[in-house]
Amino acid sequence: MEIPALSSFSSGVNLDTLPASEIETRLRDFFSGRIANPKPDELIQSVKQLEEQFGDYKEFQFAKAAALVQACDFAGARAILLDLVKQLPSDSRVLHRLAIADLNMGSAQEAQDVYLSALVAAPQSENLRREFAGLLRVMEAKKLYRGVDRKKHGLTVVCAVKNEGDDLLEWLHFHRLVGVDHFYLYDNGSTDDTRAVIESFPWPEMITYHFVEGEFGQMRAFSHAIDSYRNCAEWCAFIDADEYLFPTEAGSIKDVLAEVGAAPAVAVHWLNFGSNGHDARPAGLCIESFTRRAPDDFPDHFIMKSIVRPDTIVSYLHPHQSLVLGCYVAEDGTPVFPIGGRCTAPKRNKLVINHYYTKSRQQLLKKRERGRPLADGDPEKIRAMEFFTLRDRNDLEDATIQRFVPDLKKLVQG
Repeated sequence: MEIPALSSFSSGVNLDTLPASEIETRLRDFFSGRIANPKPDELIQSVKQLEEQFGDYKEFQFAKAAALVQACDFAGARAILLDLVKQLPSDSRVLHRLAIADLNMGSAQEAQDVYLSALVAAPQSENLRREFAGLLRVMEAKKLYRGVDRKKHGLTVVCAVKNEGDDLLEWLHFHRLVGVDHFYLYDNGSTDDTRAVIESFPWPEMITYHFVEGEFGQMRAFSHAIDSYRNCAEWCAFIDADEYLFPTEAGSIKDVLAEVGAAPAVAVHWLNFGSNGHDARPAGLCIESFTRRAPDDFPDHFIMKSIVRPDTIVSYLHPHQSLVLGCYVAEDGTPVFPIGGRCTAPKRNKLVINHYYTKSRQQLLKKRERGRPLADGDPEKIRAMEFFTLRDRNDLEDATIQRFVPDLKKLVQG
């Protein structure tokens, strides 16, 4: 169904009576929300419908470039943006978008030059400064280590934890079972037996443990890991302790990653599992106790997490997504452009993340009380109970992960 972009844009106003500057402003306001929309169909459809009448306007061209970026046509977007830079040489928005297109094309030197121009136009922009500094680190590391194999691990996991003792041992054994070589764990002031559980893991050499107190949180943990360990692994997955990342058919996650070539990052999508009607924490393994999930079209199933080549990370954006030198791909190697940690067409034929968000009601209440891995005082730290209950969906039985249960039981019980 087509979106009525023209009527929505005009809002009953006779556009023929407006000066060009006013139309530019209206176009900018109209497209701004659509450019940031993780479902790009609305932007792409709006661009198509408005092109004939407004195609010569600079704000329309900027939106068209954004639509091409979302469609992973980075060369097409770059051509438009280069033309806009000639007209608007001091517009930091245009320069920033051009830098993003260059990054996704893997054009480090071109991106560096554009970032320099953008910083001249907007010297106070923290985003530009952070991304530019990250790009320089990536470029220098590539020069420094050219021809040197310095990576100790094939696949690592970075995870921030707090009071996760209940299922953490199972989580560690599971991810070792599916191909993880090393864990970087950030314990943000746990008061339960989290540390004892970690110390009970039979392969202590597989864990690098950090105990951090105060307002550290997930953002700082992941940023620290990127800065400290970016040259220690071929791949790094950034996941949480209630997320089980696994191959749906292959024996190892690394078997799937070997198929995506030189791609810098892979988007892996959630499946949201509910409580299975458990009030108290069940006695068995997490993955055998919670087998029912939300339907395929559940909104959270568009959310992805990242497996990234850490030496390509330019900037850590948020827990779901990094800015990298190169383009994200789906599990089959198809280019994707995530927005806000979401992709429009999730693929789960090879890799998936089972997200055991609620577990039992007893565990849900404990999780809510613990709060999110955000700074104390952050209004988003303690979520409303409705947020959890809406995600306690048990519509479908999904046994995909169950093939790992026999071996996992042996490891956990042993």
